[in-house]
Amino acid sequence: MTRWISALFGRLYWRTFLLIVLLVSASLATWFQSFRLLELGPQVEQTSRQITSLIDLTRLALIHSDPQYRVSLLDDLAKKEGIYIYPRSPGDQWTPMNHSEFTRRLEVAVDTRLNEQLDFADVVNDRPGLWIGFEIEGDPYWLLLDRSRIDPSLSETWASWGVIATLLALIGAAVIASFVNKPLRDLRLATARVGAGNYSQMLDEMSGMREIREVNRGFNRMARSLQEVEEERALMLAGISHDIRTPLARLRLEAELSVPDEQAREHIVEDIEQADRIISKFLEYARSTTPKIETVDLNALIDFVRDRYQKDETVVLHLQTPPVPPVRANTLELQRVVVNLVENAKRYALTLGEVHTDLDISLQPGIDHVQLTVRDHGPGVPADHLAQLTRPFFRGDAARTSAKGTGLGLSIVEKTITAMGGRLELSNAEPSGLQVQIWLPQASAHSA
Repeated sequence: MTRWISALFGRLYWRTFLLIVLLVSASLATWFQSFRLLELGPQVEQTSRQITSLIDLTRLALIHSDPQYRVSLLDDLAKKEGIYIYPRSPGDQWTPMNHSEFTRRLEVAVDTRLNEQLDFADVVNDRPGLWIGFEIEGDPYWLLLDRSRIDPSLSETWASWGVIATLLALIGAAVIASFVNKPLRDLRLATARVGAGNYSQMLDEMSGMREIREVNRGFNRMARSLQEVEEERALMLAGISHDIRTPLARLRLEAELSVPDEQAREHIVEDIEQADRIISKFLEYARSTTPKIETVDLNALIDFVRDRYQKDETVVLHLQTPPVPPVRANTLELQRVVVNLVENAKRYALTLGEVHTDLDISLQPGIDHVQLTVRDHGPGVPADHLAQLTRPFFRGDAARTSAKGTGLGLSIVEKTITAMGGRLELSNAEPSGLQVQIWLPQASAHSA
């Protein structure tokens, strides 16, 4: 849960959204508190005027009215105005008013206006209300008022407005965060596409803020320049390949026709073939096209690899390939990756004490990915060389064998896997051997 929350709020959108919500909420809370404090004084003044007026009018009405009409007068006050007058006795059970800033200031204001000390209570004889104890010509009485009449609570109103303001703040924060995040998200996706060699989709240079348009325009110019450089490099390498392979073909033909020593002829042909393979590796690494992503059946792909090496006595494949979900990749490129790994193991990872290479290939499904593992039983490589094996032209021959190569095999594998949205990891297996783990996204997870 903590990891999920950390990943969620590590995103720029949610961090911006949360920051805006906090700022708006703090502003609203400060504004409400300030308004409440500014409103408290006038509300106390108005309420104290109402209470003193009611007490004065009640006193005058009872003092100056005919005693025979006092009962009907009290009934009219109760029915029409909601004002109840009760004689106060020493046995009355009453609870003093619960003190808040408002009630404290209200009591002081009423006592000051009437120039006498009154009793304020919340409950008298188990009956709640606003009770005020006062005297009429020395006789004690209770005045009972409806609290909402003289102290109208604005809590519900404030709560309603607070909820509305908070919802508006959330909507505004979402809109603002989206407005800020969208250009950055587009730039991130475009950068990833360009990094993978896809220059087909450029950023919008016509809409949005001027600063965003300028950034998009600069990025598009950079992407076009990189595309031109890649095209020129591919064209140059193709030309070099053609120019070199032509004399290599002539050399091979001349060696087969003019070198009488069969062993020397075989060595020359082998060197020529190795040079041709090196050229092919250079061209394969230099390819800048992004593979077309499709749904790939890994089980069928492993069957293809098994059939290809079934009669190859230099390698023995041990397969652990239970049925796994299809993945998002490119069939041809993934076949090249697995074949590249097998050929790399054949050259560099001869099983200790054997004349062939034992190779374990396994598949393992995950939550949203499928793991493809290729593990040999050779001597492995030093731990400090693992991170460098995928660097172009780096070769760990000293730790494995004296076989010759370009040092591009694993570089090509990593470049291809990354272009297909996967991930590659190299590690030493126990007790010996190099292990290559590849994670590819599931097609079903991608669709969901």
